[in-house]
Amino acid sequence: MSTAASARRPGAVTASYVIWLIGAILSLIGAIFALFVGILALTGGAVFGGIAGAAVGSVILIFSIFVFVVAIIELVIVNRMRDGRNWARVTLTVLGILSLLGTVLPWFTGGWSSSSSWNFVGIVVLLLAIILMYVPGANAYFRASAAVPASAYSAPAAPYTTAMPVTPEQRAAGTTTTEPPAQRPDDGRPPVS
Repeated sequence: MSTAASARRPGAVTASYVIWLIGAILSLIGAIFALFVGILALTGGAVFGGIAGAAVGSVILIFSIFVFVVAIIELVIVNRMRDGRNWARVTLTVLGILSLLGTVLPWFTGGWSSSSSWNFVGIVVLLLAIILMYVPGANAYFRASAAVPASAYSAPAAPYTTAMPVTPEQRAAGTTTTEPPAQRPDDGRPPVS
């Protein structure tokens, strides 16, 4: 995004972006760590636990691959949110609510544990990231970004031309015309009009 466009981005959107970005990077680091654990569990489980150990290692490895892919997708979505894409804001909101539910629901079934205080901090930070995406300045930013046509984000198209390329025969003959060559009546094709 250009410097002028980033200057118009409200601080609330930038703060939310940084929170989401840190979360996505931490998810990616956790997924990479889980990939190593999954590989170790798969090989160690197969060696020491037989088929049951390998099955547990496979589940860990598959879950870590899933988390890795989700973290990469989250990084892309977070960057689109920073650029003012409303669909990215809505997607992050849904993902955040699902994450909140996944964090809070175990409290009702298993009670408060020693890790619950860290979960509480995560909940507060996640709620802050979601709320910052919906303050009035952020809403105006997302509305203004939706008004910009998609072509404004892409490179300009090449100019349209109807000229034909110069063939080596034309170049050797010194003819540099770019008009379509005349069709000979004996080549079996209809003449060009």
